[in-house]
Amino acid sequence: MPEIQFESLSVELLYILIKVADLKSINKSSEALSLTQPAISKKIVQLENYYGTQLFIRSPRGMELTAAGKKFYTNAKRILNDFHDLRSSVLDKSLSMQELSIGVLDSISSFLYPQFFIDTLSKLREITITNRIYELIMPFNNDALDAILMDSAFRTDLTGDFFEKKLFEEPYFVVYSKENTRVTHLTGPKVTAKELQTLDVLMYPKYCPIHQRIMRIYQKICMDPPKVTEIDYSESMVSLVVNSPFVSILPKSLAVNKVTHNIQSLAMK
Repeated sequence: MPEIQFESLSVELLYILIKVADLKSINKSSEALSLTQPAISKKIVQLENYYGTQLFIRSPRGMELTAAGKKFYTNAKRILNDFHDLRSSVLDKSLSMQELSIGVLDSISSFLYPQFFIDTLSKLREITITNRIYELIMPFNNDALDAILMDSAFRTDLTGDFFEKKLFEEPYFVVYSKENTRVTHLTGPKVTAKELQTLDVLMYPKYCPIHQRIMRIYQKICMDPPKVTEIDYSESMVSLVVNSPFVSILPKSLAVNKVTHNIQSLAMK
């Protein structure tokens, strides 16, 4: 066995192998880990080269572990459990609410965890609630916030050591007026990027994580984004969508709230 090179083996590599083994798919693992498929394939090859044995085989059922891969998988799970136990013991400082500074996106505090923030608002040392993603990221990177609740797609903008916990996952919805004749072609179960191109979209300015995410997606698939008109006020946005051909793009929790409060006028897909 070759001399251990610490850069050859990392917790990240173990996570990747376990995720691919669990999902039996590099494609699905790519979505779950927010890594490209070539990057995942490269890291698997890195592990196989290091240990000098094949860990996966491709089969009609997807990525299947070899006999050696199954042994590695079992040991990797054990190592990660030990790692988490070690991390928990180091991080367990029995912090009280009064010592914590938390940042959160407005849509998350308002529509996903309102009761939590109602109960803890006065107990926290500091809380930042904003629609501007970088008003969370920059203070977190500068150690001014202990924890932030935000879209995991922006994890690459975080610096230093941090621990990530996935709390929920929700899709985006196109919200539009029931009188909007420009959406009649949206007959499928989902709105495609090409269909969205043909619509006039109202969104929060570029500081909004959804706005940034949509632009990144169009850039990734090499398509021109839809025409976007920026507006900074939620109620004005809803009013314009109700009374015009504009549509908006909102996370499911926020979309459901807006549509159910305007059920006679609004619809979503």
